[in-house]
Amino acid sequence: MAPRVLLSSVFKPFAVNDMYSRKESIMELYHNQLTKVQGIFSLRNGYDSYGLYVIANNLGIPCTVLDFPTQKRFIQEIKKGYDYIGISSIIHNFQKVKWMVEQTRKISPRTKIILGGFCATLPNLQKILDVDYICVGDGISFMRELLGMKRDYEFKNPDVGTTFYETLGMPLFEIPRFPQVIVGLGCSYGCDFCSPSHFFGRKHIRFYKTGKALFDEICRVSKKFGLNFISLLGDDNFLIDLKRAEELRQCIVESGQIFNLMIFGSADRVMDFGVEKLAEMGVGTIWIGRESSVADYPKNRGIDMKALVGEMRRYGIKTILSSILLLDNHTKENIRHDIDEHLACRPATSQFSHYAPVPGTPLWDRMSEEGRLIPGIPWEDMHAFHEPWYYHPNFTVQEGRNIQEEAYQRDFNELGPSILRFIEADYEGWKYFSQSDKPHLRARADFITQQMRIYKVMLIAMEHLVPTAHMRERVRDVRQKVEGSFGATNLFLKALAGIFFLTGRLREFRNRHWGDVIQPPTKIKYYS
Repeated sequence: MAPRVLLSSVFKPFAVNDMYSRKESIMELYHNQLTKVQGIFSLRNGYDSYGLYVIANNLGIPCTVLDFPTQKRFIQEIKKGYDYIGISSIIHNFQKVKWMVEQTRKISPRTKIILGGFCATLPNLQKILDVDYICVGDGISFMRELLGMKRDYEFKNPDVGTTFYETLGMPLFEIPRFPQVIVGLGCSYGCDFCSPSHFFGRKHIRFYKTGKALFDEICRVSKKFGLNFISLLGDDNFLIDLKRAEELRQCIVESGQIFNLMIFGSADRVMDFGVEKLAEMGVGTIWIGRESSVADYPKNRGIDMKALVGEMRRYGIKTILSSILLLDNHTKENIRHDIDEHLACRPATSQFSHYAPVPGTPLWDRMSEEGRLIPGIPWEDMHAFHEPWYYHPNFTVQEGRNIQEEAYQRDFNELGPSILRFIEADYEGWKYFSQSDKPHLRARADFITQQMRIYKVMLIAMEHLVPTAHMRERVRDVRQKVEGSFGATNLFLKALAGIFFLTGRLREFRNRHWGDVIQPPTKIKYYS
C-alpha cells in the first residue's frame, strides 16, 4: 500500500501582528513588493503555493495538498493520520512552522515530518524543531527518493494559477485566474544575495528541456483556463537556455497563436536573445534584476539599463525592475542617485529590496563572519521590505526603513500608478506592431486592440482617483493617445468608469478604517 502524504503551506491569517507573524508579511507579490505604496492602484492578487502542487503532481501516489489553511483546518487534516506531512515555508513564517510541527507531534506522533522551502535553510534546525527530514533544493527528487521511487520521471505541470482579487477596488471574485507553467528551478549565476540560486545549488534545473515541450504545455493550460496570459515561473532566469527560448519562439510564431507571457530574465541574456524575439515569443512582462549602479554584478556589466527598458517598452513589454538598497558601499549621497537612475528607466513596476542576508547565501555567511548581523532579531522580522537586520556603515535601521519608503513613494509619485504604465506600454507596443511587416507582430497589435475598451474605462476612473495633479496629467496624456488612436469613450464605457470610481473610493474608505489585508482562500486538492 502506498504511503499517505499531506503537503501543507503555513496557516493564515497573514499580515497581522501576532505571536506567529508580522503585518509586513503580506501574501501578495505586487502589494507587498512591487506596487507597495500605491493604495487602490496596487495590483491585488495571490498565488497558489505552487511548489506543493508540483511535488504532489509528480509523485504518482495519493497525495493531499492543503494550501493556506486556518489552524483549525490544519488540525482537522492531521487527525487523519498521514504517513508523511511536508510543510513548506519561507523564513519569516518560522513560528507558524514551529506550531504546526508541535501539533503534528502531539496529534499524530507516528507521522514523519518533512520541512521544505527557504525555512529549511535555517541553521541548527533539527535542534530547534522535532522534524524527521529537511529538504533543501528540488522537492520532487527529494520526495521521490524518500518514498523509494525512481529519481527519473517525466515532469507534469500542475494546474495552478494567479488569482486577481480586485482592480481599482473592483472585486473580481477570483476570476479570471491566470495559469502558471512551472518551467524549472533556480539560476546558475549565484549572486551573493540570491536565495533561489543557492537553494538549488547554483543549478539551472529545467523541467522542460525543449521549447516544443514547453509550447505544448502552454497551449494545454491556455485551453484549460481559457486565457492566453500565462506566467512561466520557478525558473529564475528563463533565458539562460537560449536554445530552448528560440525553439519556443519558433513554435509560437509558426502556430500563429498569440500569448502574453511573463518571464524572469537577466539583462545580459535579454541582450543576447534580442528584444524583438522576446515580443515574437509572446513576452508581455519580464522581471529584470537591475540591482545597483554601485554593484558589479556580471549580468549587468556594460548594459545601458535605461535604453534596454525603453526598447522593451517600444515592443509593448512591461518591465518589473528590481534594485537593491543598502549595499555596503551605499552612502546617503549615492543611494539617492542610484534611485534616480532606477526611476529614469521608467519601469512598469519597481522592487526596492534591502540587501538581505538570509541563511544559505554567501551574503549571510560573510555578514555573520563580520559580526554585522544584529543579535536577537526574530526570523519573522527578517523581511526585506521593512527594516534591515544588519549593521550598515552609513545607515541606521530607521534610516534604512525610511530610504526604502522614499524610493517606493517616488516611484508612485513620479511615474504614476503601475496600471497606467501597463496601459502606456501596451499602447507603445500597438503603435510599433501595427506598422510591422511581420504578420505575427501585426497580430499582436490586433490582440492589444482588444484590450483598449477596458483600458479606456480604467483611464477615466484613474483620472478622477489619482491623488496628485502630476499623476492626473500623466493619465490624461495616455488617455488622449489611446482615444486619438481608438476613438472617444462612449457613454456606456463612461458609466462603467463611474462604477470603477465608486469602488475605488469605497476601497479607500475600507483601507482607512479596516485596513487593506486580503487573506488568501483555503484550498485543498487531492492527487491520485
